[in-house]
Amino acid sequence: MHRTVVPFPEPARVPPGLSIIAFGDVHGHLDLMEEILTKAQMRAATMPERRHVVISLGDLVDRGPDSAGVVERLMGGVPGCDLVVLRGNHETLMLEFLAGSSAATSWLSWGGLETLQSYGVDTAGLSVTGGDVEVLRRRFRARVPQSHVAFLKSRPLSATFGDYFFVHAGARPGIPLDEQEEQDLIWIREEMHVSPYRFEKRIVHGHTPVAAPRIGRTQINLDTGACYGGTLTAMLFEDARVRMF
Repeated sequence: MHRTVVPFPEPARVPPGLSIIAFGDVHGHLDLMEEILTKAQMRAATMPERRHVVISLGDLVDRGPDSAGVVERLMGGVPGCDLVVLRGNHETLMLEFLAGSSAATSWLSWGGLETLQSYGVDTAGLSVTGGDVEVLRRRFRARVPQSHVAFLKSRPLSATFGDYFFVHAGARPGIPLDEQEEQDLIWIREEMHVSPYRFEKRIVHGHTPVAAPRIGRTQINLDTGACYGGTLTAMLFEDARVRMF
């Protein structure tokens, strides 16, 4: 039996003196992410009295043109800010593919092929099925820097600040946030979106593309489909205020 949780207060707040900038799924769009990081760095420089935290909600890689560049950029941090980079389902699939999982071969057709190309892997004439998969795996292992692999492996699945819980996909209703399973944190969709359940924190997530950011009482969705021609959405959280960044 799961223990009873106390819902977050109204309105949800972040700790005093803290500014949080969270952004949704990047999917290889380094140019869009760089705009946010540069703006965050400039804001931190003009407000040194505050603590500034930048949070990526995961799905750095796949589908877009420069997954390798996105990972490298985030490894460099953001001057004046604490940087929290969460792991999404696409990073998980990439790592599983590198590790040799046969179940992860579908990753290639979910945008993984573009990730290989961003790392300089020659994919010409190769299929994402059959014997070519092992050829692609060997070439990818030879090209991806181990520093990138280590960085992605070490990414946390969630982060909590004040009354907010930042995560890639969401959380399973009815289960305390500190008892959530990885599968739900990086994969859940409808079961959370349609539920009226109030967690002990307000959930800020990506993973499910929407035309515009959805700001609800219990959940905020920041995945606005950058990989499908949409925007890369960032939001600023200060005290009890939430606004577009």
